[in-house]
Amino acid sequence: MNPKINSITQCEEARFRTLNRLISSGVSIVDPHTTYIGKDVQIGRNTIIYPLTVIGDNVRIGRNCEIGPFSRLRSGTRLKDNVHIGNFVEVVRSQIGKDSKAKHLTYLGDVKIGERVNVGAGTIVANYDGRHKNKTKIANDAFIGSGTILVAPVKVGRQAVTGAGAVVTKNRNVPANTVVVGIPARVLKKGLF
Repeated sequence: MNPKINSITQCEEARFRTLNRLISSGVSIVDPHTTYIGKDVQIGRNTIIYPLTVIGDNVRIGRNCEIGPFSRLRSGTRLKDNVHIGNFVEVVRSQIGKDSKAKHLTYLGDVKIGERVNVGAGTIVANYDGRHKNKTKIANDAFIGSGTILVAPVKVGRQAVTGAGAVVTKNRNVPANTVVVGIPARVLKKGLF
């Protein structure tokens, strides 16, 4: 137990000091009573935090982002400007590039996402193989279809597309400008752009 916090009242006071600091710096927190934000979190101006969102320690969020409702950002998460993380999305030890979004029902663990990437609803980055956490990389302008499972380690190339429900198995990278579909994912079309 933290020796400086000896009661629920002190804990709540510390939590609201953090929220007040962020609000004073230009962050909008829609419902402070249902939002938890770690004390060392940094959030850029004009970012909106929706209700029932949990942001753990050691998280950095850029400007003009939208987080929540019902989102969880865990330690080590880095979001660039204009990122949207929607309802029931969990992000851990991941970097998400400018103008990218994951709006619904998604788990993003140990992934580096480029700019202008759309992550469809129900996407899972399966980063744990039972022994190790593995990394995934998604390049700029990729489109990850709803229900995609990316079994790490894996790379998705620039402007690549995964079809809805695709399962990209480990070490089976998706080349740039390619559409993959199915279980396991296979190439449907090359040279899109």
